[in-house]
Amino acid sequence: MARTKGYRILKKAAEEFTNFVPPKVRENIKTHPLHKALYNRTSQTPLPLKYKLQDLPNSSIHGPPLGGTELLPFQIERTHVGNLPVYSDYKIDGNLKRTVIRKISGDIEEFKTELSKVVSNYDIYERVGRVEVKGLHGEVIKTWLRRLGF
Repeated sequence: MARTKGYRILKKAAEEFTNFVPPKVRENIKTHPLHKALYNRTSQTPLPLKYKLQDLPNSSIHGPPLGGTELLPFQIERTHVGNLPVYSDYKIDGNLKRTVIRKISGDIEEFKTELSKVVSNYDIYERVGRVEVKGLHGEVIKTWLRRLGF
């Protein structure tokens, strides 16, 4: 894809002048109202988490549970292999992407409120036996669950 003449002029101006500030993008972006609402909801500053997170012994999200989950109102059971039950789900030819969390017990509503803080207020759907989050948030959710002690 070729660059436009305007892009080349801006790039040259940025290289020549050290104090160059590119022109601002329009404040009013013309888009669908639902997209604006989603952007406004997901770009808010995140609320603080209610439950204290533990430090990971290494940078990997894989490993044995850290423990200390007795005080939490919800519990996550690991799979028979020992992994966290967080999955990516693609539907409608890959256009609908969801993250699925299974094996939840206890207070589901409290889990959903904490999860919404972690995934930046994306839509969360409660289904029978699982919770689904709109979008792909697997790594973030696994890290959060691991740091909670699961």
